[in-house]
Amino acid sequence: MSVQMTIKENAHYTHTVEDIWALCGSPGDIEKWLPAVEKSWIDGDVRYAELAGGAGQARERISEHLDALHYYDYDYIDGPLVLKAFSSRFAVVPAADGGSDILWTAQFEADDEAGGAELAQAVSGMYQGGLQRIGEVLDAGRA
Repeated sequence: MSVQMTIKENAHYTHTVEDIWALCGSPGDIEKWLPAVEKSWIDGDVRYAELAGGAGQARERISEHLDALHYYDYDYIDGPLVLKAFSSRFAVVPAADGGSDILWTAQFEADDEAGGAELAQAVSGMYQGGLQRIGEVLDAGRA
């Protein structure tokens, strides 16, 4: 019996939604802000990501991409992690203080709770690294 796992990572920025989306809104350019990815590109609706340190290549299908609403959804096809029924959303939303929040969520199935927790930790770490790097890139652009 599979176990349903959920990942929720978020971060707040003083930057506008438009500034963040200018950096992050193109699913094929994640190497600009995601440390775990050395090179990325889009072919049709499939994103390819060459992972850092020779960890391999991941393929993800972009299932929805709405620039007007500042989000995209994607599904993991294959790669070095064994993720079953993995789907994710990367979204940028305005915050009450005039800044913005990034909400990065995912759901997947695992064979058991322990294996699922290990995979969730790996994905969360990758997401957290990206969220930190986004702030660094945006702040460097302000200087």
